[in-house]
Amino acid sequence: MRPLTAIVILSGFVVRPGAGQTTDFAGKWSLSSSESDIRESSVIPAGFLQIQQNSFIMTVAASEKEGAPATTILYPLSPAAQKSQAPGYVLNVMTKWEGAALLSSIIVSGSRNYSLMERWSRTRDGGRLTVTRTLVRASGETESVLVYRSPQAAITSVSPEPVRPPDTVRQRASGNAYPPGARPVTNPPQDFSRRADAVSSPEPVPSPEYVVSAGTRILLRLTNSLNTKRTAIGDRVYLQTAAPVFVNGHLIIPAASDVIGTVTESGRAGRVKGKSALNIRFDSLTLPNGVTRDFRSRAGSVDTAGNLDRSEGRIQGEGTKGKDAGTVAKTTAAGAGIGSIAGAISGNPAMGVGIGAAAGAAAGLARVFGSRGADVVIPQGTTMEMVLDRDLRFTVAETSRRVQ
Repeated sequence: MRPLTAIVILSGFVVRPGAGQTTDFAGKWSLSSSESDIRESSVIPAGFLQIQQNSFIMTVAASEKEGAPATTILYPLSPAAQKSQAPGYVLNVMTKWEGAALLSSIIVSGSRNYSLMERWSRTRDGGRLTVTRTLVRASGETESVLVYRSPQAAITSVSPEPVRPPDTVRQRASGNAYPPGARPVTNPPQDFSRRADAVSSPEPVPSPEYVVSAGTRILLRLTNSLNTKRTAIGDRVYLQTAAPVFVNGHLIIPAASDVIGTVTESGRAGRVKGKSALNIRFDSLTLPNGVTRDFRSRAGSVDTAGNLDRSEGRIQGEGTKGKDAGTVAKTTAAGAGIGSIAGAISGNPAMGVGIGAAAGAAAGLARVFGSRGADVVIPQGTTMEMVLDRDLRFTVAETSRRVQ
C-alpha cells in the first residue's frame, strides 16, 4: 500500500442536505477514475473506502482495493480534536457541525507537512459519493474532485405507463355502437402514444435567478482575531457580512450572513531580515436562512497595519528599518556620553567619546539582531473586503426562504 493512499480521504465537508443528497456516508465505495478529476500526483487517492458512521464518530478505512491492507482514520463528530496515525504521518482531525453540515480541517505532519480540506456529498439513492478535495501546502493549493460508486447500489428504471387509447377505440373493439353523429377513429393506437409522449414531456422552464457577479466586493467583519504569532496554516477564520448585497434592487445577501475562511499562509518575521505575512482564503457563504454557496476568494482590502498584495490577498507586516536605526542611534549617543565622562576623568575626552560611541552602537545592533520584526495582527471586529472569484447564483425561492 502506498503510504499516502489512505490520507486523501481523511477530512470531510458534509454538505447541507438538499434535494437528492444525504449525510449518511456508510458503506463500501470504489473510485471511478473516469468520472474523477485528480490534479495532484503526489497524493494518490484511495481506490476503495469502507465507511462506518454513527452519531458520535465516523470511521474511514482506506485502501488501494477491496481486501487490501487498509488505514483507519477516526472522525470525532464533536468539537474535540482527534489525533490519528497513518504510516509515516500523524493527523490532527477537527470537526464542527453547522446545522446539518460537518466542517473538518486536518493538519498532516510527517516527512511532508500540509493540510487537507474536503467536501463530501452523497446522492439520496446511495449510488454516488463525490469528494471535492483541496490540498494546501506552503507552495500553493490544488483542488481535485473524486467520484466514488457504491457496488451495492442497484440502479432501477421505471418504464412509462402505456397510454390507453381513447374510449371510442375501446368501444369499437368491444362491439359497442358509436354515439350518434360520431365518426370512427381510423388512426392506429401508436399515433395516440406519440401524441401523449409529446404532451407529457414539455421542455423544462428555467427558474429565474439572481447573480452576484465575479469580482463583486463584499464587506466583512472578523469575529475572531488573527495574529501570526499564534495563527497556523489551516486554522479557520470566521466572519460575517457587514453590509447587505443587492441585485437589481432585490436583497440577495443580508448583513450578518456567515463567511468561513482558511489561513493558507502564516509566517513571522526573521530576527535580521524578512517581514511577517498572513494570507486568508474565503471558502463559503451561508445566508441566515441556511442557503450556502462555495468559492475560493481572496481579500481585496483589510483595515489593519501592514501592506496588502491585492492580486494575491497577502498581508505583510510593517518593516522595522526606521525603528532599528533609532535604536542604534539612541544607544550610540548614550555610549558617547558615558565615554566622554570616563575620558575626562582619564585626561583624554576625545578617546573616551569614541570608545563610548562604539560600545553604544554595538549594544544597539545586538538589540536589533535579537528582536523580530512586527507580527501581522488583525483584531476581532476588523473590517475587510472579499473579492468573489466566481458568480454566485441564487434562485428566487432561495432568496425568499424564511429563516428557520
